Amino acid sequence: MNSKPRILAIDDTPTNLYTLGMALAGEFDLQIASSGPEGLVMARESTPDLILLDVMMPGMDGFETCRRFKAEPALANTPIIFVTALSDLESELSGLLLGVADYITKPFKVELVKLRIRNILRISSLSQELKTSEECLRYVMEATGEGVWDWGMTDGAVHHNASWCQILGLDLSFLTHPVEAFMELIHPDDRAGVQRVLGACLAGEGNYASEHRLRHACGHYVWVADRGRVVERAATGEPLRMVGSIANITERKRHEAEIHHLAYFDALTELPNRRLLIERLQQAIIRNQRSKQFGALMFLDMDRFKQLNDTHGHAKGDELLIEVGRRLSGCIREQDTVARLGGDEFVVMLEHLAGPADDAIANARGVGYKILDTLNAPYRLGELPYASTPSIGLTLFSGKEDSVDGILKRADAAMYAAKAAGRNTLREANICS
Repeated sequence: MNSKPRILAIDDTPTNLYTLGMALAGEFDLQIASSGPEGLVMARESTPDLILLDVMMPGMDGFETCRRFKAEPALANTPIIFVTALSDLESELSGLLLGVADYITKPFKVELVKLRIRNILRISSLSQELKTSEECLRYVMEATGEGVWDWGMTDGAVHHNASWCQILGLDLSFLTHPVEAFMELIHPDDRAGVQRVLGACLAGEGNYASEHRLRHACGHYVWVADRGRVVERAATGEPLRMVGSIANITERKRHEAEIHHLAYFDALTELPNRRLLIERLQQAIIRNQRSKQFGALMFLDMDRFKQLNDTHGHAKGDELLIEVGRRLSGCIREQDTVARLGGDEFVVMLEHLAGPADDAIANARGVGYKILDTLNAPYRLGELPYASTPSIGLTLFSGKEDSVDGILKRADAAMYAAKAAGRNTLREANICS
């Protein structure tokens, strides 16, 4: 039985398919199709684990092919990676809005393609594990009544079964206790949310459902799914008795955190990736509309980075990128964002810059020059002393008639102006009002 992940590559160029086949055949079971319709037929016959999809194809292009895949229930959750010669932000944003998992540009960098395929397959596998785990958990809870609690409001006592105590590492002396003791076990950050949902249930506004952390007897916290409902009320409507159960969902929460990290953070630098940056930029625009404040975006490109890779190898290049990310993070405030877009491209987003615009851009410019000085300091890559400089493009944005795509394009254009001016400098785009 073949245990290799099955990859379906759809590309109308035979040379590209041959290159992919040679690169991926050892690690993956590669199937190839030369058009969108042919790929759809093959996927319906045998669902792939992942799809590599060319954007620019005659007839049905990659965007339409992607829409067709997403419209079919059996294929809708199959991860898709766009592979294209297009590198403009508009195309990439269009792909992300369609729900593609990633975006790779030609010519292919084989090891990068493999790494991204592995990451996406890992996310897909974790998602499936999570779904299976939730189904098994539901069956177990239905069969065993694990973690049962019974709260009598008249005397304020809560009664449990042994499984409830076991989840929290408590001995059987805790089978009955005052309700206040339960509240003390809730993580301080979760307590207000639990009380709000519980209060709504007691007021007759539906059943009680909460996911929160409870303190284990050993001192750490356990994530639980806590469910319950009022089963007895007085004639006046006052609640008299409530029953429910808890399930340990710590492992599920760990899977969710890992999926989130793989989806939203760069694997090399641990910085936010393009997807998370776009989300944060969208939120910042909305906040600016309310607060009438400004934000600033800086697009950074490390000068002559390719020369470092070619001369000293990719490992040294990776060391430089990690150090650049660390230095950038040290130049900003907690509410700001440093993201890596890929390669040697970084973005710094500054928020909560008070107006007027001249003051806001002056503050952003100050941070930009601080970054220039910081990234100009000497590097040591293992035993290799190294000097590197950035080219920085800066733009201001408000919440008025600004879009994510427009802001990124302005900062990108300003960065190229910095390179044209001789590198190792900062240039500003036209500033919004």
